[in-house]
Amino acid sequence: MACSARVVVQAQLVETEGGLVPEGDGWFVLNACEAQWWKRSGLGTVCDFEGELRFQQLGINLTLLEPGEPMTMYHWEANQEDFLMLSGEALLVIEGEERTIREWDFVHCPPGTNHGDHRRRHCSVSRACGRRTRRLAPLPLVTFGTLA
Repeated sequence: MACSARVVVQAQLVETEGGLVPEGDGWFVLNACEAQWWKRSGLGTVCDFEGELRFQQLGINLTLLEPGEPMTMYHWEANQEDFLMLSGEALLVIEGEERTIREWDFVHCPPGTNHGDHRRRHCSVSRACGRRTRRLAPLPLVTFGTLA
């Protein structure tokens, strides 16, 4: 296997009030337990592994949610967006259909897929989304059903 002649330097991990963040555009290894986490009002607690420099091509984060907290509004993205349910349970609304998603369920949303979610119990989710174009506006508010 051929390697790149370019050497990518390691980004330094810098301590912040909320945890470690990378400084610079290099490679790094960062344990989520040591990374910066921040609380989004009514939208859970998030670890996005990024510092001031945002990842250029792919955004990835971990989200911890309390019962009833949504992770997102009902919306669509110009890029692919994927979710992996790490624990817990949620009601996913995708293209107007309600689906219960549970631990280890993977949700793939091609560009333009209408989607949103509502949490029933404590849960954690890993999310990945392309960043080549900007997110598009949310769709009109929808009423989520309840899990049986």
